[in-house]
Amino acid sequence: MHTLDLDARDLRYFWLVAAALTGGAALFATSALNVLGCASVIVFCGLAASYSARYNNWGLILISIGIGLMVPGWPALVLQGVNSL
Repeated sequence: MHTLDLDARDLRYFWLVAAALTGGAALFATSALNVLGCASVIVFCGLAASYSARYNNWGLILISIGIGLMVPGWPALVLQGVNSL
């Protein structure tokens, strides 16, 4: 089985920043749990696509988008959990 060595150099920073800004805007429309759920699905699809040589670049873009969506989602979810106490 082919394994993927994912480093920070492999991330596409343009897509990461664009997804982080989009995720911040999405938090106003929906909950943090929905944003993180969508982000995790996108990351898993990117990981699946990264295993093929043909779609490796698209997989890395999807991983970058998913991680970018997680950047504003995790702090919002933690704050929402703390406020519920």
